[in-house]
Amino acid sequence: MTGTEPENQSVESLRRKIDTIKAEVDALQIAQMEKKTPWYKSVPTIISLLALLFSFGTTLVSYNRTKSQDMLALRAELRGMLQRLASLPKENYELTKTYQQEPASAAALSGYVNQENLLLARQAAEIVLKLPKEQVSATEYYAVGQALVMSNELERAKALIGRAISASNDVNDEVAATRVNANLLFMTGQPEAGRIEYQKALGIFTKYPGYNDWTQKTYHIYTEQLWAISEASTGGVSVALSHIAAAEDLAKQLPPSPNSEQLKRQTQQYREVIQAGESLKLTPQAQP
Repeated sequence: MTGTEPENQSVESLRRKIDTIKAEVDALQIAQMEKKTPWYKSVPTIISLLALLFSFGTTLVSYNRTKSQDMLALRAELRGMLQRLASLPKENYELTKTYQQEPASAAALSGYVNQENLLLARQAAEIVLKLPKEQVSATEYYAVGQALVMSNELERAKALIGRAISASNDVNDEVAATRVNANLLFMTGQPEAGRIEYQKALGIFTKYPGYNDWTQKTYHIYTEQLWAISEASTGGVSVALSHIAAAEDLAKQLPPSPNSEQLKRQTQQYREVIQAGESLKLTPQAQP
C-alpha cells in the first residue's frame, strides 16, 4: 500500500495536468473558431448592431418630431402676426379720422402704429425665412413684404415680394406681387425696371388664360392706376396721366354696373390728385 500511494498521486497529478492542457486547448480552439466566424454570423455582434440601429432610429424619430413641432409653432406664430399686421392699417386710418382735428395727436398715435408694424413685420420676415419654402404661400410672402413696405423696409420687402412671385400659382397672387414689385423698383430709383414689371402685370393673362373680358379689363384698370401713381411719385406727371387715360378707356368699355361706375370714379380721383400735384404715397394693393 505504501509503495503504490506515491505512484497513484503521480498519476492523479498527471491527469489534472492533462485536463488543464485539454481545457486550454479547447479554449484556444473556440477562440480560433470565433476568429474565423464572419461578423454577420456572430450573435453578440449582431445584437450590438441591432441595438445601435435602434438607438439611431429612436434619435431620428425624436429629431423629426421635434422639428415638426417647431415648424407648427412657427406657423401658428406667423398666422397671429399676419392677422395683427392686417388690422394695423385699418386702425391707423381710424386714428387719423378720429383725431383729424388734432394733427399732432394723430401723428403721435400713427407713429406708435408704425412702430408695431415694423416690429411685427421684421419678426414675421424672420419666421418665413426659417420655414421651408414649400410651407410658405405666396400670399404670406406678399403680406409680410407689404408690411415691410409700409415701414419703409424696402430691401427686405423686395426679397420677400420676389419669393411671393416665385411661389405664385394663381392670377391674384402673382399680379398683386408683381405690382408691388414694380412700385418698389420705382421707390428704389429703378423706374425702367419698374415699368417692365408693370408691363408683366398687364400681360398676366397670357400665363393665366380663360378669364372673361370683364375680369381682364378690371385687372388692367387697377394696374394702369397703380402705374400712374408710381410714375407721378417720381415726377413723371405726363406719363402718369397717360396711364390714367388708359384706365379711363378700359373703364368705358365695361358694361354698366355699380362696380364699373366705382372704377370710373376712382380713376377720376387719381387724375385729380395727380393733376393737383399732391403727395403720392399710395402702395399697390392686392385687389383685384
